[in-house]
Amino acid sequence: MLEKPRHITAAIIGTVSPVPNYPKKLKIYLNNASPYWQALYWDRGKTYRRSMKTTDKRTAYENAKVFYQQIIIAKYSHPAHLENHPNIVVHKEITVKADFSFKLVTQQWLSRKETKWSDAHLVEMDRVIRRNLYPFIGAKQIAKITKADLLTLLQRIEARGAYTQANRLLNVLHQIWQYAIVIDACKQDVTVGLNLVLHAHTVKHQNAVDVKDLPALMLAISTYDREGDLITRYALQLIALTFVRKNELVLAKWDEFDLDKAIWKIPTSRMKMRVEHLVPLSKQVISILKLIKQSYPSDNLVFHKGNPNKALPENALIDGLYRLGYKYKMSVHGFRAIASTALNEHGFRADVIERQLAHAQGNQVRRAYNRAQYLDERTEMMAWWGDYLEELTAFI
Repeated sequence: MLEKPRHITAAIIGTVSPVPNYPKKLKIYLNNASPYWQALYWDRGKTYRRSMKTTDKRTAYENAKVFYQQIIIAKYSHPAHLENHPNIVVHKEITVKADFSFKLVTQQWLSRKETKWSDAHLVEMDRVIRRNLYPFIGAKQIAKITKADLLTLLQRIEARGAYTQANRLLNVLHQIWQYAIVIDACKQDVTVGLNLVLHAHTVKHQNAVDVKDLPALMLAISTYDREGDLITRYALQLIALTFVRKNELVLAKWDEFDLDKAIWKIPTSRMKMRVEHLVPLSKQVISILKLIKQSYPSDNLVFHKGNPNKALPENALIDGLYRLGYKYKMSVHGFRAIASTALNEHGFRADVIERQLAHAQGNQVRRAYNRAQYLDERTEMMAWWGDYLEELTAFI
């Protein structure tokens, strides 16, 4: 009798790992439903699970510890639990003093964003916070962090010329403090007024070549032949043809594509605005996908270098452009700007272009129901764009 196939969310045998120096009931593991580590904790018949939003095992251990701390805080702060445990001293005005460190509060705030942000955006935001904030204020109680502490931190970021990032982090800090006030972790928002002493926020557009320079760019991409790295050439060609966002492309899975119907359905979980996105596939896209399937066999990730469960490195595409001589001239995001400019110049309707770019609409309900809006026009436009690029240089 054949063994019943394991569900894709079941733990992959051999990956289950207890978190060191923590209760054995706290474990991390991998499954086939996600590239990220998962955490599991079991207590008195109740199971708690959460994605750790990272492919790095060491980071997963750290995130699992925060996950455990959140469970414990919620559990031991509950009045019913305190009543059943007379050994815990309960005063009239003070019950249990929770640990409201900046790091813990921020992890809680991030967890509230899981249903609003794409996985890729959540991971990126977590990375930025870990790099720029945790080393300086992560261990401090949020109620004891002062305006001067934050100003020093933000000015340190400005000192390296990252003025835009300093302003963005101030916005993040403001949201964290607003959340902290709601959960009674602190009493006042110390971020108020800090914008007055930071350099003005200026929007820096991603580098992109002019449309007139597109033929040279596409020719350069077609010659990219770094040994063992042809998948980067195919990825650059496909991002030019589809002009999706980088993470929407490099984390694509084969079950999202219907080559017979020439459509790519990017699921909600991978979209920046958490709405499913449809990408009509031109004949050029389908040809490249078939070549990838043949050269890089996989039932999971489309873009990999031999391990179908491990995505391309985060900087693979931009590194490819640098090797082609386009450093400071062209960014991965720049393909979206080029496509928008060229399609507008050739008379395609702005609404159709904006919908294919998956730009946000103001009304959340409207966004959810309009994923297929203008699909016939978009299909025609994407076919034209594929032919337009192929006229510049052959893809295969």
